[in-house]
Amino acid sequence: MAFHGYIVSCADYCTYFNKYCNTTHPRYDNVLFCASDGKKYTGQCNFFTAACLHNVTVLSIGSNCENNNTVQHHTRPPLTKLPPLNYFEINLYHSIARSIDDRLELSKARGITSEKAKPIYSKQDHTNKIYIRNSDCWAYGLDLTPISPWNSNHGVRKAGTLVTRRHLLWARHYNIPVGTTIRFVALNNTVVERKIAAIKFVNHSSKGHESFWGRDIVVGMLDRDVPDGISFSKVMPKDITEFRPNSNTRLPVLSTDFEEKALVTDFSYYRNTGIGLRIPATGSIENEYYESKIVGDSGNPSFFIINDELVLLFVFTSGGAGGGTSINHYYDEINRLMKEEGSQYQLTPIDLNKFERQGHQIPHIIG
Repeated sequence: MAFHGYIVSCADYCTYFNKYCNTTHPRYDNVLFCASDGKKYTGQCNFFTAACLHNVTVLSIGSNCENNNTVQHHTRPPLTKLPPLNYFEINLYHSIARSIDDRLELSKARGITSEKAKPIYSKQDHTNKIYIRNSDCWAYGLDLTPISPWNSNHGVRKAGTLVTRRHLLWARHYNIPVGTTIRFVALNNTVVERKIAAIKFVNHSSKGHESFWGRDIVVGMLDRDVPDGISFSKVMPKDITEFRPNSNTRLPVLSTDFEEKALVTDFSYYRNTGIGLRIPATGSIENEYYESKIVGDSGNPSFFIINDELVLLFVFTSGGAGGGTSINHYYDEINRLMKEEGSQYQLTPIDLNKFERQGHQIPHIIG
């Protein structure tokens, strides 16, 4: 089967179709399809699944199989309107979407409201250094230990996120000064503190004042490594220089705010220095876990979840759905700045090879 010239298997098409089923076309959810296997399928998506996997054809439509005049109209896949997905994109998109959506759906199935499922901690006592992770959080079980909930400079504001055992990234316009104590919490709720020993601005000019737009990243170094029990986030492979899925493709992203809530927003794009998110579709499960980013949320991280691992995309510069500076654009410079700080640590890319056919290279541009 072809998607705008990309050849994929029928099973691949069904995987795609079931997740992004006719986002730009009526889905005919209430239409009854009478098929060649003697069964009746409710909804266009269910019929296409059977058609792909079992070579089923539709004979007529209606509760009594009485109408065969509109069969072609209802059962012809609108391929000319689908995004041009290749094999790698189908598999990667499916993994990104299910990694968050499955958790949201499980949380709802357990009867947990979105308001109870957003907080990462059920208790945050910053004064007495007591943190208890919220077992009702939809992201409970993911390793969120790279995300700092508190620092001595501005309390719950000015977030930092670990990308090595000794380095963090945060927002330049909401800078954390050298000497600040920064706090992390292990999965068993043990508190770990370190001090900021050095900072480096990405794309910094020595000529004087410069805008932080397009360069809103600080590489911070700790006074010593964090111990086992505190992890760091991976990043996207540097060779993926541009990621711009079709506007009808919804890829959920995990973001945090200064209250340490696990929020869900849809990915929009990264290209050059810029990266942006968008509000999840009204009525979608992701929308129930969305909140606009406000003053104080700057520097908080946004991640893809791939293979149950955090993949840091950027830290917040702007509010609303949120946007900022692409880490991938400055991949090499971030590594260079780490070396300038006297470290051998480097960014760790997530391995995406399993999403591509064996012997094929991962594309440089996605979408």
